[in-house]
Amino acid sequence: MFMSKITKTFLPVTFMATLLSACAGEKPLPYVECPKPFILADGERLVRSSGQSWTAELNWVDLACEVTGPSNMEMALFVSGRFYANSAGTYDATLPVFIAFVTDDDRVISRMTKNVSVSLEAATSGDFVSFNQMVNGLDVQLDAVSNSMQVIVGFELSAEELASNISEKKRRLGY
Repeated sequence: MFMSKITKTFLPVTFMATLLSACAGEKPLPYVECPKPFILADGERLVRSSGQSWTAELNWVDLACEVTGPSNMEMALFVSGRFYANSAGTYDATLPVFIAFVTDDDRVISRMTKNVSVSLEAATSGDFVSFNQMVNGLDVQLDAVSNSMQVIVGFELSAEELASNISEKKRRLGY
């Protein structure tokens, strides 16, 4: 049987690499599908009218995941939105955004709040600035992650702010 010089070199190298990896005891990391993030409809809007008059809206979220060990997964959440001035002025705000890991039966596995800082110099009412924030270091145990797990994101709202968002949504939809 005829084997080229390249094949004669490639086969032993491949065999040795396979043997070494088996001896090292390294198991391949498991594949886990990254959960789909969603913006909570009633928590997508935050309005402030006392003192500084502004509105913030979430309009996009995404999630990147990496399995970092046999039982760990690290996630990075990307949040994007707009910050509107309701009147001319200078605005500096800290927007509290909650992140909740929820199972398919609506059980909250973990919940946290992260702050997004925004600034705006508004010449007129309606001026806005877009904001983007990456929240990394969200570690989750792999046994807590399932295909039906969801990541829910929204503004941390008071009871009055939540009621206002629900009322405004019903008004816009004609209920």
